[in-house]
Amino acid sequence: LGISLAWLIERTNAPFRNFAFFIAIVTAGMPPLIYAMSWVFLLNPRTGILNMPFTQWLGWNEGIFAPYNLGTLIVVEGFRLTPTIFLMIVGLFRSMDPALEEASAASGANLYTTLRRVTLPVMLPGLLGVTIFVGTATIGIFEIPAILGMPGGVHVFATRIYIALQQLPANYGLATALGTIAALMGLVGIYAYHRATRVQQRFATITGKGYRPRKIDLGRWRKLAGFVIIVYFFVMVVVPVSVVFYTSLFEYFRVPSMAAFQSASLDAYRNLFKEEQFWIALKNSMLIVTVVPISVMLISAVISWFVVRRKGRGSGLLDSIAFLPFTAPSIVFGLAFLLMAFWIDGILPIYGTIWIIAIAHISRFLPFGTRTTNGAMFQLHRELEEAGSVSGAGWLTVFRLITLRLLAPSLLAGWLWVAVHSGRELSIALLLASTRDNQILSALSWSRWENGRIDDAAALGIVLMGIMGIFIVVARVLTLKLSREEG
Repeated sequence: LGISLAWLIERTNAPFRNFAFFIAIVTAGMPPLIYAMSWVFLLNPRTGILNMPFTQWLGWNEGIFAPYNLGTLIVVEGFRLTPTIFLMIVGLFRSMDPALEEASAASGANLYTTLRRVTLPVMLPGLLGVTIFVGTATIGIFEIPAILGMPGGVHVFATRIYIALQQLPANYGLATALGTIAALMGLVGIYAYHRATRVQQRFATITGKGYRPRKIDLGRWRKLAGFVIIVYFFVMVVVPVSVVFYTSLFEYFRVPSMAAFQSASLDAYRNLFKEEQFWIALKNSMLIVTVVPISVMLISAVISWFVVRRKGRGSGLLDSIAFLPFTAPSIVFGLAFLLMAFWIDGILPIYGTIWIIAIAHISRFLPFGTRTTNGAMFQLHRELEEAGSVSGAGWLTVFRLITLRLLAPSLLAGWLWVAVHSGRELSIALLLASTRDNQILSALSWSRWENGRIDDAAALGIVLMGIMGIFIVVARVLTLKLSREEG
């Protein structure tokens, strides 16, 4: 779903592309807790909106949908990860030279054949990197399995680790063992990635020979593509977001009816904006989404240059080290930083500050940054950098004026992804937000949910999605500006 969406938006003339880009990332901006909660309200057997035709109209005791099972968990998590795939792939589609596709079309191949035999094979390094990243990410998912899985007895690595840490006394041995298994699975994925992308020249598509981005004309399929975009995002995004907003209007969830709408109010928002804790969390969240994404993408670009351009044993080790933080579930990663903060408190007093969360997020999201920039760097032919060196420019000048500019689409997509995910990340913040002065909005939303204040939790989700929407608009404007400059 994510790859298809990226291809439609960046490589074709499908209608509603800008609208689809904005709506797609709204899902990524929604905290997983809020997203899971919306599906509970949608699928609850007795009061769920999707079960209303059976319970309200047909008089059944329960509807046919249920939220607490493995099938629902897979579908909901798949929907939530679609924007992640989209953001990781969209930069690669944006920066791909269309010359190969044009040659395929000139040879008589249709659109489907070109996509299957040319476009996707050329993008193999980036697609494989995304597969490894998302496969590893699903090992450590916590929020949605905690809401949709644990009540039904369905567990994943992260929920088992969470239960182990909540025991009295905490079972650190079991939690560490489960984290080690996840790390070993991630290392196997890295090995497979390097085996598949050893010959980088096969995948270079941006060269000095007349590179120019161009949209593919869908012809008579253009209207169908626009219709699919509208229907798809209505089902996946608009309905859950509407449910979250509806929930924020009532102290307790009520089945939609005329009587319910008459008693709706914005009290949750009014009370929220009066709380000092909300403004502290908002300030901390804005600091996180400013510092973390820029740091991650700059460090990732430097690492990818050494990994791709200076290939050798050292580069492979560097790439593996950069990916290691993501092999452990977030909750274990947060525990590790918590213990580290205790140990170094006398030297570097960051415990209880927002900076420990920022440092943990930079380390945590660095694997995503390197997966994104590695794939883009593979597509960037070294002849462009060599031309700069021959002209007398130093490495730093070449890297700044040539490499970073050509990587701009992928860097921008990565920046947006990290900003959105860092802003609503919960597992690490739950362990590291130890004082009221270093809480962020996602942790505050979780505490409201645990305390049964569902309307406050939903209102915080809407506010956080609004903030992420601003970042999305800014990123899209910058993307369009880059498109005009390259055109």
